[in-house]
Amino acid sequence: MSGPRRKRSRIQKRPGLTRRSFLKGLGIGTASVTGLSLLQGCGSDDNNSLGNGSANPSDTAPTQNVQFLHSVASGDPAFDSVVLWTRITPENTANTVTGRVDVFNDQTLTSFVKSINFETSAAQDFTVKLVCNGLQQDTVYFYQFRSNGKTSPVGRTRTTPAAGNKRPLNFGVVSCSSLAHGFFNAYAKLAERDDIDAIIHLGDYIYEYGSGEYGNVREYEPATEIITLADYRSRHAQYKKDPDLQKLHERFPFITIWDDHESTNNSYRDGAENHTEGVEGVWEQRKGFSQRAYDEWMPIRLPEPGNRAKIFRRVQFGDMVDLFLLDTRLFDRDIEAATPVNPTDGVASQPDRTMIGEEQYNFLINGMRGSQAQWKLIGNQVVFHQWIIKPGLNNPAPAQLGELLAPSGLNGDSWDGYSAERQRIINALRGSDGGAAIDNVVILTGDVHTSWVADITDNPNLPLNQVGGYNPLTGQGSVATEFVVTSVTSPGLDLPNQIIQAIRLTSPHIKHVNVTERGYSVLRVAEDKTTCEYWAVSTILERGGSERLSASFEVADGANRITPQGLYPVNEVTSLLGV
Repeated sequence: MSGPRRKRSRIQKRPGLTRRSFLKGLGIGTASVTGLSLLQGCGSDDNNSLGNGSANPSDTAPTQNVQFLHSVASGDPAFDSVVLWTRITPENTANTVTGRVDVFNDQTLTSFVKSINFETSAAQDFTVKLVCNGLQQDTVYFYQFRSNGKTSPVGRTRTTPAAGNKRPLNFGVVSCSSLAHGFFNAYAKLAERDDIDAIIHLGDYIYEYGSGEYGNVREYEPATEIITLADYRSRHAQYKKDPDLQKLHERFPFITIWDDHESTNNSYRDGAENHTEGVEGVWEQRKGFSQRAYDEWMPIRLPEPGNRAKIFRRVQFGDMVDLFLLDTRLFDRDIEAATPVNPTDGVASQPDRTMIGEEQYNFLINGMRGSQAQWKLIGNQVVFHQWIIKPGLNNPAPAQLGELLAPSGLNGDSWDGYSAERQRIINALRGSDGGAAIDNVVILTGDVHTSWVADITDNPNLPLNQVGGYNPLTGQGSVATEFVVTSVTSPGLDLPNQIIQAIRLTSPHIKHVNVTERGYSVLRVAEDKTTCEYWAVSTILERGGSERLSASFEVADGANRITPQGLYPVNEVTSLLGV
């Protein structure tokens, strides 16, 4: 989601979806830089085996002074392995740094499991990323890095359940942490919980702006907009020094996907709204710098080692959950449509227009159809359900409605701007593409700094007795559900209540909207239902504060729709309507 833009060298960049452009729209006043994977495997269960296969004097006398300024992290857990991460800050950056990570079964670090030696250098910005293999399924482990006589903070992580295991799971779900807009109290509150299996971060982990350009609560490092590899590394380093983010990384494994601000605002395969070719270098290089720094600084396991341009992947949690992580930004996305979407120009509905591309579409649909898990979660960056002002099949051109209502499809940066590909996915979920229908699909979304809960249907204003129709009272006709989580700190839309109500009236598939709260969500997945809790923090302007449960919504097993809330029980409504 966009922030306001400034003038630079007489070049003015088009803003994305801000409150001003949103209200105006309503009429109210892959080539990339790649290289060897940073992941070093355990190699074997030998406690002295090295990730790089070379001798490592990790227990000898220190060769220089080092620090662990960025704490530790873990990520992309599997039933028998997990990624362990840290970053060394050496006194002498010209030399390589060696060390090891020790893994234990207990927090007191007395029940030893194994050690893994490592070597790092300036080539990977002195980051360390190891795949620790040979672990037990669904087990909590503790780990600590050592180098040159210094030790890191102790990290805690957990492997996933293996096939055949169907225990309930709890995920912390977060997105959009603009450091300039405030403090990461949502991270701090999540870190206090004892009921989380893993953190799903849906993107905008960092922001690319310079100090004062988008928020002014905290200053950025570097102070200017990040463009070079050194810039991106420096910004990641600043984020990893935040104490609340450090606490969360130390407590739980992260499963991450980038959105646009990990590169720059409203980015896509061939460019970005916040990139001026020439003045800010070559896009392919800048994109590659951002992808390289992301690989170095995040505990992510690349699906193709060495290919930093591909991060869409699947993480499995026994027979309960398969999590499919998409890249709706950099892999194969066409340039965004205008905001608001103009249905008269036909751009959004072009059949060859793509958000994710054919390879990623096949990964998603074939993967879900072949999944043995009860629930299929999709980690998706941008809003999938429609934002409709004027009802109509496939968002046709509306009649003139004065100053209040604008064309359907408000945000061209979301799936509203790629409606043909969205419809293709909906058809697959329903099974009208010739394949089997796919049940229990829950889409998790970030990007828009606000909370939305919605059923997924072709057209929420089409009667149920027509193909793709929908019953707004019962949710019948929905093929999946979507939980859009709010931001950690990034500002919401701050829309007038009458606009929210207008959207709700003509978008009956939307069951909940909150555009003002910051916080996080907890997704609870069980055999009988999946529940999404929305937790709001009291402040982001200072560190600390309180939290409260703002809202909670359920999806019953096999229902593929949000459980209706209100005066009438579902069975009474369906009886009255004869459905």
